[in-house]
Amino acid sequence: MKKFLLLIFICLLSSPFSAQSEEYKSIISVSSFSPFRDQRYNVGYMRKVSERWWIGTEVAYGANGMTPINIGNFEGKNRIFEIRPEVFYSLAPQSRLKHFVSAEAFYLNQIGKGVTGNYYDRNEDYYSFSSSDYKRIKYGLNINYSILLHKETSWFGFMPKIGFGLRHRDISYTNTIDKIPADPPIDGLPFDYHLNREGSDLLFNFNIDMKLIFKF
Repeated sequence: MKKFLLLIFICLLSSPFSAQSEEYKSIISVSSFSPFRDQRYNVGYMRKVSERWWIGTEVAYGANGMTPINIGNFEGKNRIFEIRPEVFYSLAPQSRLKHFVSAEAFYLNQIGKGVTGNYYDRNEDYYSFSSSDYKRIKYGLNINYSILLHKETSWFGFMPKIGFGLRHRDISYTNTIDKIPADPPIDGLPFDYHLNREGSDLLFNFNIDMKLIFKF
């Protein structure tokens, strides 16, 4: 994945961006938050289809050793995949400072094999285990607002994004070995205790990011 991102960056630098003007119709984005907050790399593409409408998608992938932060709260082999198709509407297409509202669907699949750690079960009891196969499925919909910060004559810029929506999450543990009751954690952020809670739930979703963007 690192080689893939490096290849994209080299291709962007080698393209004739210096000659590009306001006629750009494509944007490649790279999340600056995902490797540190979400334990995965996120790359996106946007395409202008009319004066006000754009379409795009983002793909993310993470695995042990790929990002500066380990995936989840477990020790062991993990991998995570996510896809986010999105439709954008430009609020002021003639303005240099582009404002977008968008509808974004997302699907995430995370799998851990032989991981070690702690978790809350469906009855809110807290356990530790020496080995388990972990699976997390999450999907939902966000409504986002973003701003394109750039110079028209530049091929580079920033896109801060914020949004809210709903998400459904399902977490399961199978093939668990040495599962024993443990004392619940008392330090750290309270919501962090339940990030790996077994079972399904439907809750509000909050989305915030800062994209690095490349226009062409």
